[in-house]
Amino acid sequence: MTIKHDTLVGADRSEPDSNSATPSATATKVAIIGAGMTGLMSAQLLEQAFASYGQAIDICIFEKSAGVGRLATRYNQPESHSKQQWQFDFGAQFFTAKSEAFQAYLQPWLERGVIECWHATTAIAHGTESKPDIELTGRWDSEQPRHISSPKMTSFGRALAAELKHTKLHYKTRVAPLSSDNCVNHRSTDTAAQTTLWDDKGNELGRFDWVVCTAPQAQAIELFEQTDFALLDNLKLPKMLACYSLMLGWEQASTLPPSLKEAQWEVLDVQLAHSPLSRVFIEQHKPGRGAVLPSITIHASNDWSESKVDAAIEEVQQQLLQATQHLLGWEHSTAPQWIDCHRWRYAATAQIESNIPSQISYVDSSKQWLVTGDWCDEGRIESCFKAATQVVEVIAP
Repeated sequence: MTIKHDTLVGADRSEPDSNSATPSATATKVAIIGAGMTGLMSAQLLEQAFASYGQAIDICIFEKSAGVGRLATRYNQPESHSKQQWQFDFGAQFFTAKSEAFQAYLQPWLERGVIECWHATTAIAHGTESKPDIELTGRWDSEQPRHISSPKMTSFGRALAAELKHTKLHYKTRVAPLSSDNCVNHRSTDTAAQTTLWDDKGNELGRFDWVVCTAPQAQAIELFEQTDFALLDNLKLPKMLACYSLMLGWEQASTLPPSLKEAQWEVLDVQLAHSPLSRVFIEQHKPGRGAVLPSITIHASNDWSESKVDAAIEEVQQQLLQATQHLLGWEHSTAPQWIDCHRWRYAATAQIESNIPSQISYVDSSKQWLVTGDWCDEGRIESCFKAATQVVEVIAP
């Protein structure tokens, strides 16, 4: 079987509105590498900041894949269903907003219904892997809400892209590694620099006043490895951890195993001795997912995933499937009809002790290069917002 992915359509709009500055030959030109949540939020906040100062900005986002956003959703439709499908939020399942600044940023999206609160009923699985015991633990409340994008996790990134007015998104464009020769002084009267970017096929992408890299850590290091970027060694300090996602689907609710059919929980924390599993999420119980066929997503623990990061995906899938069967206890007649597995190599940032203080961004002011991303912080969606606000502080007039 094959997975059917959505084709994402991004913003490619440069026409101004009556309340914002118009990009021109004198506009500050910014290249953003990566159309994840950090890249999209950076573009949006930069547009707002420059407009508030009456300054023009012209942004290009270069994305190596065909879509936007870090919040990933996967679909598949069984042959027996003409309309319904399985749906898996196989990346981030939810996100929180702890700071007042991020809460204020999310409020318009909540009012528009792009984001909803998920008051999930939670449970814990403890005991042993051969004899698990599931116990209800409560419900996520409104004091510290968990947010989801609606009607799917990819919706937030798409909505952000659609808001951009002075930003062009270039999909399936892989920026070639930089060299120090990419950066040249463009005015003899000052020290400001411009950087010329090229794609991996040798095509020139343009010349920019600022280059903002929001790619994952390994890709950021690769992009700047051959340069004299002032903070290159610092980029290598954060330790990234992997995570595997297992996706299981059933064609009918009647064929679910009793553990799922009778489940009173929506999120299950797995704390079984020697189990590779971390959490189980029931997708069709989320707000706005009522039409989704029975679908569950299982996240493996970061430590276990890291130990298997280079293993064959088929081997990992089988081990996770076996562990999930021990937990949920299905038989042949109640086994899932759809099985898939995905490896996230850079899913979380490990918290390590270091004499060097952590940074949310790495700036080489002489070249006007900036590297940032959620991996510079805690690897959360709020980390993307914190990184984007740092971009604005550095670049905005």
